[in-house]
Amino acid sequence: MISVRNLAVLRAIIEDFIATNEPVASKSLVERHNFGVSSATIRNDMAALEEEGYITAPHTSSGRIPTDKGYRVFVDQLIQAEAESVEIRKNFSELRKLFSKTLDQLTDLDERLETSAQMLAKATGEAAVIQYPNLNSVLVRAIELVKVSSNRALVILITESERIQQHLVVFPVDVTDDQLQQLRGKVNSVAVGVLIDDLPALLKKTLEAVAPADKAVLQRIVDGVLLLIDSNRQDKLAYAGTTNLVRNEDQFGGGLPSLLETLDEQKDLFAFLNNWKLDSIQPRAIIGSENSVVELTNSSLLLSSYHN
Repeated sequence: MISVRNLAVLRAIIEDFIATNEPVASKSLVERHNFGVSSATIRNDMAALEEEGYITAPHTSSGRIPTDKGYRVFVDQLIQAEAESVEIRKNFSELRKLFSKTLDQLTDLDERLETSAQMLAKATGEAAVIQYPNLNSVLVRAIELVKVSSNRALVILITESERIQQHLVVFPVDVTDDQLQQLRGKVNSVAVGVLIDDLPALLKKTLEAVAPADKAVLQRIVDGVLLLIDSNRQDKLAYAGTTNLVRNEDQFGGGLPSLLETLDEQKDLFAFLNNWKLDSIQPRAIIGSENSVVELTNSSLLLSSYHN
């Protein structure tokens, strides 16, 4: 069990190391912080912290740096207690209002997520990553058909999550405005208000029941909708703030290039995020070696779920 004073010393070491990115010595701790004890006493406290694995000594330095275990105590016992303070709650409340005011003006899902990532990166001075929701578990609001020529139309899929997707289809024959509107009505009669996951089977039944004269045209419409549904299944992330990482490149121990590559490729990061089941909006910190992706072991992540 870590003592109260050792906890205070650990906190000071972590805060000084974050501020300077340099190993912290007992002398500098005594000079910067009012512990009310001698440098020798602080050295003993640091020795105890090192023995318990909370801090460690770099190869040639007389100072100490935090370990992942030390950071974990810092987050669990110190940061969470501070998060209950009136000032921090006020800051979060103001930030939440700013987000709401900005995002309420946007309707496109891509734009909302990209803007959210940019705002988070700016507010934290770090990189921000947002995982797209599973859009196949949302409801269909409407399927629109917009004629652009005698044998071409835009198939537009609109969901209750306010995402709008479109795909251009080419028909094997010319279609009239009336024919297109009739087919729009048939499609929406089975699509509106149902889960996207259930839509393919319903469209298949509609296609089987349609008049032979409309079958070829409706087939292209259904194919367009299915293509849009498949695109929803693609793993996708919105991220911003990589310039913030580059500014602090020396903190990544030479691992920044591989980290940036992981952000760009997204596959490993997406799989990592899927392994964490976040049942509430309570943030969860994943520190250093706790990350299963090798490229993230020089980083820490703060994860939280979100809702519309």
